[in-house]
Amino acid sequence: LGCSLLLLVATYPKTKSDSIDSRTMLIEAAAALSNIQEQLMETIETETALKIFPARHMPQGSDTQRRERQTAIQFALRTAADVPFEVMRLCVRGLKHADTVAEHGARAASPDVELGVALLHAAFNGAQSNLDAKVCSLTDAVYVTSVVEEMARLNEEATSAVNATKSSLQVPPA
Repeated sequence: LGCSLLLLVATYPKTKSDSIDSRTMLIEAAAALSNIQEQLMETIETETALKIFPARHMPQGSDTQRRERQTAIQFALRTAADVPFEVMRLCVRGLKHADTVAEHGARAASPDVELGVALLHAAFNGAQSNLDAKVCSLTDAVYVTSVVEEMARLNEEATSAVNATKSSLQVPPA
């Protein structure tokens, strides 16, 4: 929904300055947001839980079976962690384009941009919470460390993008 609102504003016929540069920037942002929206839909529709259930029901009568089961569970959990991780990445990309939309889009559409940013940020935070819960179940310390570091980097980028957009939306003093 956040990408949809930003995409809507980016395609309005009116821009803040009605310049060709603004229109070009908005066209580029609209193309990127459309691509991000499509990728988000594909990512969200990925069904990873189906991989976890069979792994948990694998036989565990012998040490070998238990190791195979644990390996399969860890692989399934890692695959399941990829979905919220990708949602976070895509939300950050969308938030970065929001600044362009805020800077060049029609001033009257500022509330739509604010709502789009709020929705993308909420999706980012929801995906981060989801990923936090999944990371606790993973046993590969190297992988967990890389995920935690990447999450921190994405969090910084999301915060920076939200702040930049808010700054672009502020009405300059008269």
